[in-house]
Amino acid sequence: MPIEFHCEHCGKLVRTAEENAGRQGRCPYCKNSVYIPTPSEDLEPLKLAPLDPEEERRQRRLEEEARALARRLRAEKETLPPETPRAPAPEPSGEIRFQVDMESLVIEYVRAMYEGRLAEAQEYAADIRRDMARAQEVIQRLTMDDIRPLKIAKIPRPVLIGFLRQLRE
Repeated sequence: MPIEFHCEHCGKLVRTAEENAGRQGRCPYCKNSVYIPTPSEDLEPLKLAPLDPEEERRQRRLEEEARALARRLRAEKETLPPETPRAPAPEPSGEIRFQVDMESLVIEYVRAMYEGRLAEAQEYAADIRRDMARAQEVIQRLTMDDIRPLKIAKIPRPVLIGFLRQLRE
């Protein structure tokens, strides 16, 4: 009995012999590699390990301890004296420039671009371009480093390089 399934790439109905079940093959229409599924009637049920009643009791005890701790912390917070309000900071006279962490700005720009938050990315780009000399150093380092900062580690290298190239232009 042939196996019938839909190609995950082009959606066309594909038929193949039963002996190909569980293997990789090529779709005859789009030529992409596809997984040939095993018919559900041929699948054997998984044997599950029995539950460990002692582990279940330990988990419930830990969860109850966590809830009790949270209740105690909330009660302590309610008994603390209220914070005294601080006087508002005086309005600055003249323009004050704060030192900006350029690496953080570049990383946030790349993340915003990758996540499709283009308006936010444009704002970051405008801030970065105000000090392009420092930005060039950061961009160069991020382009050359094999180990990237954690916030952008999952972004594919070619995509990262493309975003940094855009920032330079």
